[in-house]
Order: sequence, then structure tokens, then C-alpha cells
Amino acid sequence: MSAGTPAAAARRRDQRVESARAKLLDPLRTWATRRHVINAVVPLLLLGMATAPLQAVYLDAGLYVTVIGGLLLGGAIAVAGAAYRLSVLTIIAASVVGFFVFGALAAPSTALLGVIPTPRTWQVMGLGMVTVWKHVLTVTPPLGAGGVVLLLPYVLTFVGAVLAVTISLRARRRYSLSLLVPAVVLAVAILFATHLPVLAGVLGVLAVLITITWVAWRAGRLELNRVLAVAIVLGVAALGGTAASVFAVPEAPRVVLRDYVEPPPDPQDLPSPLAGYREYADDLAETDLFTVEGLPEGETRLRLAALDTYNGMVWSVTGESTPGTGVFRRIGERIEVEVPENAYTLDVSVSGYQDRWVLNSGGSVDVNFLTGQTQELTDSFYYNSATDTGLVMAGLSEGDDFEVVADPSAQVDAEDVTELAVADVTVPEPQNVPDAIGTMASGFSEDANTPYAKIEAIAAALSTQGFFSHGLEGEVPSRPGHGEARLQEMLEGEQMVGDAEQYAAAMALMVRALGYPARVVLGFNVPDAGTVTLTGNDVTAWVEVPFEGVGWVPFFPTPDEDQIPQAEDPDPADHPQPQVLQPPPPPEEPPDVPPQDRDDTQVDNQNYSKEGDPVLWPIITAAVGVPLLLLLSPFLVILLAKALRRRRRRTRGSTVERISGGWDELRDVLVDLRLPVAAGKTRREAAVDVHGRAPGAGVLTLATRADAAVFAPEDPDEEQAGQYWQDVQRAGPSIAATMPRRHRLRARLSGRSLRRKRRQK
Repeated sequence: MSAGTPAAAARRRDQRVESARAKLLDPLRTWATRRHVINAVVPLLLLGMATAPLQAVYLDAGLYVTVIGGLLLGGAIAVAGAAYRLSVLTIIAASVVGFFVFGALAAPSTALLGVIPTPRTWQVMGLGMVTVWKHVLTVTPPLGAGGVVLLLPYVLTFVGAVLAVTISLRARRRYSLSLLVPAVVLAVAILFATHLPVLAGVLGVLAVLITITWVAWRAGRLELNRVLAVAIVLGVAALGGTAASVFAVPEAPRVVLRDYVEPPPDPQDLPSPLAGYREYADDLAETDLFTVEGLPEGETRLRLAALDTYNGMVWSVTGESTPGTGVFRRIGERIEVEVPENAYTLDVSVSGYQDRWVLNSGGSVDVNFLTGQTQELTDSFYYNSATDTGLVMAGLSEGDDFEVVADPSAQVDAEDVTELAVADVTVPEPQNVPDAIGTMASGFSEDANTPYAKIEAIAAALSTQGFFSHGLEGEVPSRPGHGEARLQEMLEGEQMVGDAEQYAAAMALMVRALGYPARVVLGFNVPDAGTVTLTGNDVTAWVEVPFEGVGWVPFFPTPDEDQIPQAEDPDPADHPQPQVLQPPPPPEEPPDVPPQDRDDTQVDNQNYSKEGDPVLWPIITAAVGVPLLLLLSPFLVILLAKALRRRRRRTRGSTVERISGGWDELRDVLVDLRLPVAAGKTRREAAVDVHGRAPGAGVLTLATRADAAVFAPEDPDEEQAGQYWQDVQRAGPSIAATMPRRHRLRARLSGRSLRRKRRQK
């Protein structure tokens, strides 16, 4: 009895295990029939085909993994629910758990090894359920697989599979309702897609054929001859529709939500405001840019843009949403909810200024456009509260007036922060920093013992040891730009020579080298109150560093304009000599008068050598100038041909042709600069190639605007064409500024773009 007890217990245990296994597997075996498999696979196949329009949005293999994974996961939950006859609440609970357990399908970049979800994965999925539509619609395709952008196809396929397969397997009569789910998914996919169709004709015919065949099979009315007839009719219709679309292009493309959602601006696509500093100091030095009324007592800093990222070529404005850089957002009634009692209002009239950056005094509470294209300016206005930078994508021009309501507490007094600690603010890490930056930052600040003292020591060293020069005619040479090579040249030279562009750029990098956050601000430092007219000569740049409790504090590293470098070989001093009695001059010889008895012919033919003979200088000029002109004639012909080509593109044809010509002009500039622009590429593809070289030049934006003008249903107006050409003419020098001077000169005289056009013909 005792010997049999363990054996009996083991048999009972095996029976319980076998019974449990049977209860678990028997329902699945019962449903593993051909009929149930087909009824589950057909809706999944139709759902997969319905997501095809999204392929043009992502252009990444991760989309296929997400779609297939979502379909299999949702289909498995639906099959299990039907096999075990689970309730609706149980299926919903299982779906929620499965959705997040396999969250790596939606956000693979946040998952461990791209497969195992992490708390970060679930966090971005939760937020993405609300914001994913914005990411998909406001980011220019291709989206790739980064972030949470794959959440959209994951939700569509997973939820669609659960619903469609559940209805298909559990509904006896109204199983055809399961076909509505792929139709809804298709409509959503088209709305979130682009205008580019993805095998629309082939997939459409195939989907209709599968649907008709499946419905007939489930109804018991499937006949092979009817299926073949339907296939032939659909094939002929597809071929006819394709042929008709070739000869009768639809007047308007299909409707997609991307056309109705305006993406937030990316300042990285715009030229760096600081890169145009020398243009203010030179071409616009005497031009009235703004007239500002209502300035408060004391010194006021008016800002155009705060630049917080450096890539080795330019300081530019960041569009990322980080604690230090913020993000550009549309504003509603006003920027801030509460208006301080001591707020002041600035009335700004635009004169010669033509750009997108909106003048303000920091701490702006509200901005209102009063005259000009007020509605267009208001609709395209964005403000970044973290950097106090306003951006109007429509662009400001002469005749536009606006008012700025500002908080005076934004103007921080430096004396109040000398003992405070620098705030812990996250800013983008600078790239390709000159080697001399770290060494000089340590040297300038080694005797200081507080953060403020260290930063002020750097500003004082640059402003006292450096010299000021715009590099204009009559001034000491000073190249524009603030790239790595330009700053290295200035800091390692025998004398530091530059203007606010170079000194502010260098100081911000030195402060970053000490481990403190810093940014460069382009604007105006106005000492007067009341009404002031600002010119290009008033533009300056300074550095801001955040301090605990008070915000960003300004520092001014630029030397005074009268602090100019001394010439290496100064003229010798004029030492007067003592007066000495000089001997009287010798008597003058009588003039050589021709004899009176000679006739006029003899006098005229007599060979006199006179200094300053008027015939001599034309001969010398011709002897020197003609050979020189012949030597320079090839270059003059190239310059003339380029000028005529540029004028023809800018003035002839419709606005669409002129904007397209503006892009051709920029592409020819890239060809002459010998930047890699492969033939046969689209504007967007060519812009992507150049963007990595000169991200601050706005080439991507120019390519997008040119495509929009060419493919838009209506032609752009004259103002848009003129603004496009202005941006093109700013982008070319901005790209060229990243290259050495000899390369820029070679590009100006190069005929590569002219030869390229001839080969294309």
C-alpha cells in the first residue's frame, strides 16, 4: 500500500497535467481548420495592404517589422479570444497588456537591443498616443524609425487585427463587417501619407479580388469561372485607369492631412543670423532698419535671435525641445498669461530690414502686428520663450509695423549676480571647437575664484587685449565668419583682430569650455530712451550665461570701435630741423625761344621732349592695359555670362520659372564651389547632400519652397518670387563662407556651371 501510494499520486498528477494541457490546446486544435485559418488570414492580409500608403512616409525597413508584428500580435489575441470564447473585457485587457509588452515594435530606438521594451519605451508610447499624429504630419518624410513615429502603423495594425479577426471568426452572419476595418485603416493611412501613391492600382485590384472571392467562398457561392471573369474585368479596368491617368492627369492631388497641418519651423533650415553680421556692418551700415518708439529709461538690449548651437562653421538657432533651447510655438492671445503691471510697449516700424527674425527686448509678453500683411505675419509667427526669440516665416519687410509688450525684469543687471552660481541648463554640445579655445579660456580665468568672475575675466581679456575691425575698405584686414578656422586664425595671430561676430562666438565657446552653458545673441544695445532709429551699423552681438534665480545675464567681449590695431611699420615721426640760412637760388636761365625766322612747320616738327606730354599717357595706358585686358578677358567673359544668366533667371518668365531659376542659380553656385551635387538628383536629394556641409544656409528650405512652387496648383505671387531670390542670394555667400578664401575666389571665376549647362543641352 505504501509502495503504491507514490505511484498513484504520480499518476493523478500526470492526469491533471494532461487534463490541463487538453483544456489549453484542444480549443486551438479545434480552430486550427482550413476554414478558420482562411477567415483569420484574409482580414490580416487586407490590413497589411491597407497600410501600403505609409511606405512613402517612412521609407524604412522598420515599418515592415512593425506592420507584420502588429498584425500577428493582434491576430493571435483575436484567435485566442475566439477559441476560448473570452469575453469582451478579457480581450480588451489582454490587448492592452500585449500592446505594451511588445512595445518595441512601436519605439525600437528606446528598447533594449531593439527588442526588449524599457520604461522609456512605455513612457514615449503613452505620450505618443496623444502626439504621434503631430510627429507624423509635421516632420518632412522620410521619417525613418526613430523616436515614436512607428506608433501610428503599430496602432493601426494591432487594433485593426484584433477587431477584424474577432468579427471574422465570431460573427456568423455579419462577418462582412470585418471588411470595414481594412477600409478605415486604408482611409487613415492615405490621410497620413503623401501625394505619392504606392502600387495603388495593383494593390487595389488585388484587394477587390481577394474580398470578392472570400465573401463568395464564405457564402458557399464560389465558382471558378466567376472568379476568373472578375479578375479579367478588374485587370482591364486597372490597365485602362493607368493609361487614362497618363494622358489625363488629375487637376488636384489626393487629399492628405499633411497639406492642412503647418509644421513648426526648423531654424536649422534657415541661414544663421550671425553669419550675416558683416552684411549689416557693410552694405546696411547707413540703412535705417527699424524705428523703435517707447524705449524705457536706461540701457535696453533689443534682440533679433539667440543662437545656442555651434557646429564648427556657424552659431545657429536650435529648434529642439530641450530645457535650455526650448521650441518655437505658435502663440494664442499672447505669449504669457499674465502681463506685469510695469510692462512697457515698444512700437516698431520696419524700414530697410528684410528677414524673419522679429525684434524684441527679451521677456516678451505679447507681439501684435499692426500694419502690412498682418494676417499672414500673425499666422506665421512663432516664439521661443526659452531663448526670447521671435520668428515670422512670412518675413518682415518695409512697411510692416508691430508692437512688443515686454517685461522689464528680463533686463538683468550684472551687479546682482556676482556671487550666484551658474544655472544648470542643458544646451547642445558644440562641435569642431578650435584648439586654442580651451587653453585661452583657462589662461584668462585662472586667477578668478567664482563662476561670474571667471566669465567676466574672459570677457575683459578679449575686450582689452583684442582689436576692433570690420575688415572694410580703409580698415585693418579682418575676414568675416566665425567658423573653426576663422576663430583659430584670430586667436593665434600676433594680434586679435575682429568684430562682435568673432568675439562673441569665441567667448561663448570659451565659457562652454569651462563647463558653463552659454549662447550668442545678435541684436542692438541701445543706450537711449524714447524713439530711436536703428541702422546696420548699430548691430552687435554679445554672450549670455544663465545664473540661478535671475536668468540669462549678458557679457560684452567686443573691444571698443576706436581700439584699432597699430600698423607694424608706422610712419617715422616728423622731427623739425632747426632753421638755417639758405643760400640764394641761382639765377634762372632765359627760356629757349624758337627763332622767329623759322616757319611754323619747322617749329612744329622740332622734337621737344616735354614732361607730361598728353600723348604719352594714352600710349602707356594702351601698352599696359590691352595685354592685361586680354589676360583677364576669359574671367571677365565668365563673370559677364554668369551675371546675364542670373539676371535672365530672376526677371524672365512666370513666377514659377523664376523660383525654379533661383534654385538653378543656387545649384550652379554649389557646382562652382565644387560641392558634391550629383546629376539627376531631385532638389530635395541635392539639398540633403549639401545640408551636412552648410546646415545654416537653409538649402533644405529653399529646395522645399522650390518644389512647392513648381508643383502647387496655383502660381506663387511676385512677392514670393522676390523673397525666394533674396534668400537664394543670402544662401550662396553663407555656403561660400564655410570655405577658404582661395576656394571662394576660384568658384567666382569658375566656368564649371556654364560647362555643365552646355553638356546637359
